[in-house]
Amino acid sequence: MTKVKEYEIMNGMIEKTYRLDRDIYHLLKDEPFFALLSRQLDKRPDDSIPTAGIKYNPDRLSYEIIYNSKFMESLTPEVKKWVLMHELYHASLGHCQHRKLEDLDRNTANQAMDLAINSLSNMKDNAPEFVLMPGRGQFADITLFGQSADWYANHIQKQRNIDPDYGNDGKGQFDDHSDFGDDGLSDDEAMGKQIADKKLGDAIAKAANECDYGDGKGGEPKGWGNVSSEVRKTIRETVQNRFKLDPKKVLASFIKSSVAADKKTSVTKRNRRLPGKKFGRRVSHRANIAVSIDQSGSVSDQLLAQVFEWLNDFAKFASFTVVPFDHKVFEEKVYVWKKGEKRKKERVLCGGTDFDAPSEFVNKRNFDGHIVVTDMMASKPVRSNCQRLWLTDTYGKRYGYYKPQSERMLVLDG
Repeated sequence: MTKVKEYEIMNGMIEKTYRLDRDIYHLLKDEPFFALLSRQLDKRPDDSIPTAGIKYNPDRLSYEIIYNSKFMESLTPEVKKWVLMHELYHASLGHCQHRKLEDLDRNTANQAMDLAINSLSNMKDNAPEFVLMPGRGQFADITLFGQSADWYANHIQKQRNIDPDYGNDGKGQFDDHSDFGDDGLSDDEAMGKQIADKKLGDAIAKAANECDYGDGKGGEPKGWGNVSSEVRKTIRETVQNRFKLDPKKVLASFIKSSVAADKKTSVTKRNRRLPGKKFGRRVSHRANIAVSIDQSGSVSDQLLAQVFEWLNDFAKFASFTVVPFDHKVFEEKVYVWKKGEKRKKERVLCGGTDFDAPSEFVNKRNFDGHIVVTDMMASKPVRSNCQRLWLTDTYGKRYGYYKPQSERMLVLDG
């Protein structure tokens, strides 16, 4: 059974499940930009959707390409490639991150974005019949191809002022746009999505730079394949204007997401006027956060001062255990920053750095989150038993030895 990883047992029979990632190289070998971008995104089969889409995953704080395996397997290689490029265009043009055309109703915005993508010079000739296209179906009156989403949206709106049913023949966009933008999200949910937006913006920038300049390791520029010069310009502008995270907000979101629930069982006396009252649980919330502060001499006073200023604000809703360290944790200097307290910046040590020391200290205790304030001047640490976040400055990001891959890192400008 261990060899049957790509099969599902259904109704007593073994049925092969299509995997899009197996076909990526062959589908995009003549489209370097999309190939480079695709490699940085997860691809996940999801047969609860009818076709495909690019969606935000709140558990992983990232975007991923999702697809109905039977739908994709039914397509010819040319149409599979077209569908994949369509989804990657949504990401590259900023549609799923920022939901442009926010003043319009969702259906109009979705149709306009699809018309803009599908009518591009490298998309319209191979477009399948089931997608929206200027000059056919409910948009047969549109004669211009390759216009912006704003142009198509304005045209649709003008026509609907005359005929409210214009463009509504029951056929909408073929793919899933439900997670585009941040409509209706809570502050914490919106912050998680902003983290994913930043990751996606960085992925687009990396792919565009490699197309223009190479991989920075001596490799030749990959080129852009069949992406037109005008669309390249739009993608570069999207990258230049990509969303910048507010480190303080991300740090606040990390702390709040680390809140643990203390549950205590309490007995409620039965009352004839309140017959529904029974045994219950009283739940109080606390955030058990460790803040390990690198005391090595190369960590800037500015970084420490900024972190202490923020922690003073966050102490309104959480308590912290402050863990000073350099090559070891100085346990006699560890203290609890209680909820509501104000404290001043202080540096209590000034030695070398070893990330294993604070990580092992935290792993032995019952913490829900671990924030490491450092210049990143040490080697990779041991695995953390709780979620861990690295907080550094631009110097630490550029010259630090350790570059977190699977954990978040916040960078303070300056």
